[in-house]
Amino acid sequence: MPQQPLHRALAALAFSATALLTLPAANAATGGIGSFSASSLQVVAGDTVTFTVDYSVSTSVYQNGGSDLNEPAPAEGYQTWVLNWYDFQYETLQSISLQAGGESFIDAPNLAAGGGHSGSWSFSVLFPQAGQFDVMVSGDWTVLHDIQQGAELASRSCYNNNPDEGGYDLVCDSWVLEYPQYSDYYTDTQQFGALSLQVEVLQAVPEPHVWALWLMGGGLIMRHARRLSQQAPTVQG
Repeated sequence: MPQQPLHRALAALAFSATALLTLPAANAATGGIGSFSASSLQVVAGDTVTFTVDYSVSTSVYQNGGSDLNEPAPAEGYQTWVLNWYDFQYETLQSISLQAGGESFIDAPNLAAGGGHSGSWSFSVLFPQAGQFDVMVSGDWTVLHDIQQGAELASRSCYNNNPDEGGYDLVCDSWVLEYPQYSDYYTDTQQFGALSLQVEVLQAVPEPHVWALWLMGGGLIMRHARRLSQQAPTVQG
């Protein structure tokens, strides 16, 4: 008799009247950038703005299993009986990566499977020139998936041992036990939704004392030029 793969066992289980195995979504982890803020959205050229990003990621653990020890009644044809089964799926957060304003940030928390994590990142950007500037933050998170599935599966064939004489003598083979297993171990990276802020940078305006010094300097220059013109000798024709 050929080997029955695990999906045959799980399919049989799914249609069993005594148990139902529902597999969760492959990527159950969720994450997002909760907020993106700035110390100021309107500054003058030469100022530095501090930005803060708040983020969070949550993972999950899925565990399911059971038994069905009630032997099914004989029925003509091929029969499958799932006696025991299990389905364990674990997610573990590996790292969080963010990029913004030409800067990058990595957060690698040490968490157990199914744990959640939140944090914040602050960075500063210098705006030397006037204008409108968009600052966008984006990134991703990486989750390790550990999947372990298995079942104890019995199968047999039942047939009519007296079909030629019009009788019905149902005979079944002995149950053949199999133990299909499935495991997978992989990482998966998901993207954060990007957020952006617009910073308006105004042309720097001199301080009042700077204006005063400029005016004083201009006055001294003009006074000196006038004095020179008055002292210049007159040429007689």
